[in-house]
Amino acid sequence: MVVGNCIPTSLNSMACKQMEHVTAGYLRQVLEIRGWLYEGQDGFRPRYSCKSQAVTVCQDIGGSLDEGVRTDAIIIDFSKAFDLVPRDRLLTKIAATGVGLRVVVRVKEFLLGRSQRVTVDGQLSEEVRATSEVPQGSVLGPLLFLASVNDIWRNTESNIRPFADDCAIYRKIMD
Repeated sequence: MVVGNCIPTSLNSMACKQMEHVTAGYLRQVLEIRGWLYEGQDGFRPRYSCKSQAVTVCQDIGGSLDEGVRTDAIIIDFSKAFDLVPRDRLLTKIAATGVGLRVVVRVKEFLLGRSQRVTVDGQLSEEVRATSEVPQGSVLGPLLFLASVNDIWRNTESNIRPFADDCAIYRKIMD
């Protein structure tokens, strides 16, 4: 295994993890109360599982087959998606949810000034400054990722079923 091919995981202090829990709890509560998260988004959310999402997609496509209607589908795996989240756009989206300025500043401080490296079989990679990423292995990371992709369903006529960092897009072929 080559160290350069590995995905870094965030190792944070206990104080940082506590701050993440408080921030994530508040942010999740605000997003849920305001109905800001896309209802079709499963994964990275309490009571929404990737398994239930897969069942929904299979039932939808199976129903089309039962009707004798074909379905086009695209399955997307956002490979290294956490690493490619533009921070400025993410912070703008979080601010647009109506959370307090303190939360936006706290998230910004959490994301800025991060560096990362990996260890594989005792071999340590060079430290790299993280310029555009949501930290994997963090408490807050998955919620921040959801906030960054939450509007993926807009401006489409297809069914979109995001689950965690994957997405199924499909629709019936009407001749």
